[in-house]
Order: sequence, then C-alpha cells, then structure tokens
Amino acid sequence: MLKVFNKFYTVRNLLFFLGETGLIFLGIWLVIYMIYSGEMPQNSERMNVWGRILLITFLIQISLYYHDLYNFRNKHAMFELSIRIISAIGVACLGLAALYYILPYLILEQGIFFFAIIILILFLVSWRLIYQYACLLKLWDEKVLLVGDGSLAKLIGKEIQSNMDSGYTVSAVFSNPGKTSLAHDFGAEKKDNYSELCSYCLLNSIRKIIVALEERRGRSPVQALLNCKMMGIKVLEGISFYESISGKVLASETPPSWLVFSDGFRRSRAVVAAKRFLDVTFASTGIILSLPLQMGVAVLVKLTSPGPVFFRQTRVGQMGKGFKVIKFRTMYEDAEDNSGAVWAEEDDPRITRVGRMLRKFRIDEVPQFWNVLKGEMSFIGPRPERPEFVEQLKKKLPYYGERHSLKPGITGWAQVNYGYGASEEDALRKLEYDLFYIKNLSLIFDLYILLKTVKIVLVGHGAR
Repeated sequence: MLKVFNKFYTVRNLLFFLGETGLIFLGIWLVIYMIYSGEMPQNSERMNVWGRILLITFLIQISLYYHDLYNFRNKHAMFELSIRIISAIGVACLGLAALYYILPYLILEQGIFFFAIIILILFLVSWRLIYQYACLLKLWDEKVLLVGDGSLAKLIGKEIQSNMDSGYTVSAVFSNPGKTSLAHDFGAEKKDNYSELCSYCLLNSIRKIIVALEERRGRSPVQALLNCKMMGIKVLEGISFYESISGKVLASETPPSWLVFSDGFRRSRAVVAAKRFLDVTFASTGIILSLPLQMGVAVLVKLTSPGPVFFRQTRVGQMGKGFKVIKFRTMYEDAEDNSGAVWAEEDDPRITRVGRMLRKFRIDEVPQFWNVLKGEMSFIGPRPERPEFVEQLKKKLPYYGERHSLKPGITGWAQVNYGYGASEEDALRKLEYDLFYIKNLSLIFDLYILLKTVKIVLVGHGAR
C-alpha cells in the first residue's frame, strides 16, 4: 500500500498507471516504427522524438484524469468505456493542436498521431477492461481480518465492498457471541473465539487486523491482539483505517481522545506563511485574468434580473468570526424575505436562469478572490457557512465548530468530493471531509485539491 495524504492507494494502482503510461508510449512508437521502418526520424529544428512522445503521453493521461477515468470504484461497460476514452483522446488532440500552433518544434511527423489514435484506443480499452477484471476477481487484494460487529465495522466493510478497487478483502469477522453478524454481508467467515485470532491469520496469510469494537466492556481480545502484534501482524484501529481508505474522518464514530492523540493536525508557521503567500499570488492573478469574464457576467446578471450585480452575505470565518462573502448574485432579489435562511435545493426556484449557469461552473464564486486577498478566506479550506446554519449544526453535529480552526476556502476537500450540501446529513458528510483536510493540511494536498477543482469546474458536477 502507498500512503498519500494519509490515504492508502494499492500497489496495483501504481502498476496500472505505469503500465498505461508504457502502453501509450509504445502505441505511438509502434506507428513511428511501422511508417519509418525502424529508422526514427530526427530533425534538428524539433525536440528529440522521445521527448515529443513523452509530451503526448503526459497530455493524454491528463485528459484521462479530467474525464474521471482514473476512478475505479465502479465497473464500466465496454461501450461506455470506449466512448469516454475516445472523448479523452479527442480533447488531448485539441490540446496538442493548440500547443503545436504555439510551439511548432513539438510537432510529430505528419500522419503519425492520426494512425496512433486507433492503436491507443485499442490499447487503452483493452488495458482497462483487463484491470477491471482483475479488480472484480480481487486479484492481488490484501486480505484483512475485521474484529467487531457494530456500526463502525459495518461502515468499514461497506467502504471496502463499494469500492471495486479498494485493494482489500474481508476474510473473516470476529465478534462476541450473540452479536448480529456482518460476515454474511461481506462474504466472509464468522468467528467468535478470539483465541483463534493469531492461528487464523497465520493459516490464511493475513497480515492486517482491523479493530472496530464498539463495546469495551465484557469480552475483550486485548491479549489475543497483543499476541498477534508480537508475531508481526499489523493491528490497526478501525477509525484510522477507515480514514485511510475513504479520505474522511468519521465524526459520528470518533471519540475526542482519538482526535487528541492521533497523528496530524500539525500547522507549522512555514506552512501557514507559504499558504498565505500562495493565496495572495493566486487571488491577485485570478482577479487580473478574470476581469473580462467578470465584466461579461456583471452585464448578464444586470440585464436578466433586477437587483445588484454582487451579493454580500455574512458567513462564519476562522475562529468563528463573521465576514461578508462576495459573490455574483444568482438568486432573484429578496428571494429569502418570506422563507428566511433555507438550504439550496435541486432546481431551486429562487435561482435565476443565468444564476443556474454561474453556479454550475462555479463562476458565481470568482469575486471571492477579493475575500482571499483581504485575508478573510483562503483558496483552499472548509466552505464558509451562514451563521444561522452554523449555530444549528453545532448543536447537532459533533466537532462542527472545529472546522472553523482554519480560514474558509473558495474550494476544499469537501467541495471536490461532495459538492453542495442541502441538509444536515449533507453537512455531516462534508464535515467528515473537512476534518480529514484539517488533519492532513499541507501545500501538496492543497495543490491536489486545486487540480480536482479544475476538473469539477470543467465538467460542472455537483452544482445547485
């Protein structure tokens, strides 16, 4: 397992990515080899041919990522997979055309890439179908033993089962006698004799035990787990394991002691200063580059509905301090005069036609660059919420107030994974992602969130 931002990725994921990189490179090289009979064309006025092939490989894989083709949670049919890969390669072609127009010395010899497209489609579709098949057969999955039979154990098992490419298989569930067994749901063995823990692991080549016990009273497998630990078998705490495979911190299942003693939640002065420097840089650049867009949007908003262009609303910022967030107005004027503060809904009648488009592509949030520049917000962080909702949610959701330990962000880990929230349940799900972000704060993590944000903005997912 590879650990990135405290989230685990399987070695199988890495091998798939490297294998696909090799296939794309090989596909282009094969066309060159067939056209030129093995003599690689060289031109002193152009980049080395190997460099040009690597550039094409990189752009294709970027396009595959932005077409969500590196998400293997669910199985895709061959036809759907083929269409999405063709679309991704098509977008990569447009990107290459623009790049070739600006930098002609990057161009491959005429006709090479056209013929390579056919080979690449065949290679990529075949490679991904083989990989899906390997995931479904659980090839190279790591077998784990689950100790516990309550809600936490159920969540862990469900997360493993719902993700085709989780990299784990629950081999057995150990729990106290008389408890409702989850083993049948997971297709695992049911065991209730803790003294068999070590022998079962050794007999079935299990190197990892996940402890998800909820009741600490009564029978406890502490001695059995200690024996397993002494024999080199990893014993992992359930909440931490769930965090590592899901990218979330289970707020409803997490005791305060776990937050206090767990790794993470570090915030060095260097990281804070660098984050602020990047915020100012990105915000300043964003304001300058988006001026033509903002002027066009301002005209559209003004012409299509009465009221001001900009919308200012009080939101809760760092340490619970209020500030006025600035956005383009997407609702009709005085939309909440009668209803008061309410959650946004699907097909919300309060939203104008232009506002719907602005929300879909997150353009309504562009003026928040000014909030970032003023230091009220950061580029990356938890979404700023309204005081009315904050007071309501703090009473019902554990640790909701802790999300205000950071500056709120234009985008964030919760926003790129869950989208808009419209209920207390949505707020809980987003809180789990916010806690994960606060726990694993880093500049590299911010960059990754920024890349995911660009993808979401381009496809317009999760808007309301």
